[in-house]
This record gives sequence, structure tokens and C-alpha cells, in this order.
Amino acid sequence: MSLRARLALVTSLVALIGLGLGLALSGIGLTRLAVAEVDRTLRFQANVLLEAALAEPDRLVPPEVEADALGGDFPGAAWLYRGDALLWKGGLEASPSLLRTYKGERPTTLSNWRVYAVSRGGYRVVVAQPLGVVDRLALFYLRLSLPIFLLLGLLAGAGAYLLVGQALLPLRRLAEGAERFQVVAVPPGKDEVARLAQAFANLLATLKAEREREARFLALASHELKTPIAAFRVGLETLLRAKEVDRETLGRLKQQAERLEALAENLLALSRAEAQELRLSEVDLFRLAGEVFDRFQPLAVAQGREIVLEAEAATVWADARLLEQALNNLVQNALLHGRGAVGLRVGEEGGRVFLEVWDEGTGPKGNPREGLGMRIVRQVAAALGAELTFRHQGGYAVRLTFRTASASSLSLEGGASAPEVKG
Repeated sequence: MSLRARLALVTSLVALIGLGLGLALSGIGLTRLAVAEVDRTLRFQANVLLEAALAEPDRLVPPEVEADALGGDFPGAAWLYRGDALLWKGGLEASPSLLRTYKGERPTTLSNWRVYAVSRGGYRVVVAQPLGVVDRLALFYLRLSLPIFLLLGLLAGAGAYLLVGQALLPLRRLAEGAERFQVVAVPPGKDEVARLAQAFANLLATLKAEREREARFLALASHELKTPIAAFRVGLETLLRAKEVDRETLGRLKQQAERLEALAENLLALSRAEAQELRLSEVDLFRLAGEVFDRFQPLAVAQGREIVLEAEAATVWADARLLEQALNNLVQNALLHGRGAVGLRVGEEGGRVFLEVWDEGTGPKGNPREGLGMRIVRQVAAALGAELTFRHQGGYAVRLTFRTASASSLSLEGGASAPEVKG
């Protein structure tokens, strides 16, 4: 049974129970009202009969008074006593004998009759009415209310089925989208079902984006690794055919192995940055820039170019490995695609720490296809909450600007969130 049907059934049962209780209480109340009306009639009949008897010389109730008081819509029986002697009786003949000797001062029920007695001047009148009219009224009420009871229960179940179906519609659409793994529109509303559907819709969109990111990453990895792996395979085949070890071929294989290693590091950095897998710590940018400077100095000398380091003491809260990989890519791009001297600059400007790599070239023109290295730089900047800017005047420069100057203030702009600092 579906959730919708179960909720409709529960609603119908609750409605039937509530209606049953309401009808039962209403029946009890109606019965009490009917009995109260009988009691008022008994009091009226007793007073009328007693006054009429006291007004007559023979202390007997006139026939016309008997007909008016004990006939009509509420027929009953009556007895007039003087002391314990019965002087008169009238009304219904078929009545229990125990009613005649009733001496109570309040109406009561005896043998399914309602009886009442009133005394004055040594005389006592006992009047009684059968409660069959009350029983008939209760039976009529039951016959009238039972179909209404069942009808309202069915209507409550049907209404609940429709309303629950409408309320669960966002979840059904979300389930259909999840089965096809398609992003669905976030449903409006602020109730519990809408909030649950919104949460799962956002989760489905995130999973879809992650799947697409994974597919793009695999395609990029396949494309980037295809060329060095093919070159590595060709070199190995050449060595296998050679009778002697060719050191030149071994050198090329070493270069390809280094290239594969660099690609693997870049792909790992890209994957971590896109997945926000950050290992935050306080990073000394002065030291980081110095290590990168030492690493690329031999390559710059081999190209006959100069590499310059301009660094001040500065720290940021970031992922050291990702930031180092991004800086490596910027310097390598400057050496491979730039012109003239290459510079690393670390400093603080306007209360914000920056890390910049520049060269004397003009930078990329038009809208060239962005390589893996620059893509990693962009993703690392986004992950660390750094602002990435480009300058084309007086050479070409790429700058990463961080919002915080040190670990004393850990608020980042991007997706990264700094952990709590323990003093």
C-alpha cells in the first residue's frame, strides 16, 4: 500500500472515530434534553391537576382538565391521593403499579417511565409518562446520523487522498527525476514536505554536477595523459629493439616520466580543488615563493632568462599543497609561454595579501583554449577564496589576492571554510 493510501486510510479512521465520538455525545445530549422536556411537562401536569382538584368541592379532577393535561403530544397517567387514600386516577391505564406510590420530590425513572409527585394541603398528585418517545427519538437520531457518519468518513478519506497526493507531488517528481538521474526544479513552499523535496532536489543537482565534473575530469585526464604515455611507449619499444642501451632514448624516457609525474600531480590537485578537499593551515608565502624560485631557477638559466623574487613576510590560511601547485603552474606557464624576465612577487596591499607571477610578454591574446595548468590555478583560487586577476599593461601578470593577511582572521570568500583556531 502506498504512503498516500495509508495516510488517506488513517485520516478516514481518525475522522470516523471523531465523528463517532461526536455523534455519541450528541445522542447523549439529545436524550438528556428530551428527558428534561418530559420533566418540565410532568411538573406542569402535576401542578395543573392538583390546582384543579383543590378547586373542586369533591376534590376530583374535571374530565376536561384531565383531557388537556394528560392528552396531546405527551400522554401520561396520574393519581390523586389524600394521605394514603386514592381519590382519583386518570390518563393511561397501562402503567406499572409501583409508580402510584412514588413520594419523591424530584423526577426519576422507574420501569422506563418518568414519574413525579407534588404535594399541597394534604393532597398529593403523582404523574408519570412513558419514556418510549425518548427511545423513539434516540432511534430516529441513530437512523439519521449513521448514513451521515459513514458518508463523512468516506468524504474525509477521499479528501485526504487528494490533498496528500497534492502534498506528495514534489516528492513523486523528485523520485522520477532521481530514477532518470535528471535535475528537477526546486519545488516552492515552506512546509515539511516541501523542505524535504527542496533538500533532495538540491542534493540531486549536486550529485549531477559531481557526475558531470567527474566525466569532465576523466576526459581531461585521458586527453592530457594520451600524448606522454604514447611517447613513453614508443621510447620503450625503441629500447627493446636496440641491441645496446641508448642513453639519449633513456633521457627522453626520463623526461616523459617527469611529465607524467607532473600531470598526475596537476590532476590530483584539480580533483582536490574541485571537490573542496582542503587541508588548511597557516602558509608562509615568503618561504613558499622562495622554494618555487629555487625549483625553477635551473630551467630559467637553461633558457637564458632571468627569474626574479620580490617577497615580503606574509602568511595566509590556505592549503599549502594546492597553493604550491598553482604557483608552480603560473611560473611554468611564464617560462614556457612568456617573454623576458619572470618574477615572483609576494606582498600586502590595502590590508590584503597577494601572490603574483609576472613576465615581460603580452600574455595570451583573444580567447585561447585554457590549459590544464591555468585551469588548476582558477580552481585553487576558487577553493581558497582568493581573487584571481590578470594584468596586461607593462607585461603580463597573474595575481592571487587573499582576503585575510594572517591566520588571526580566518574568513575566506570562497568555498573553503577555515577550521577553528585553538589558542
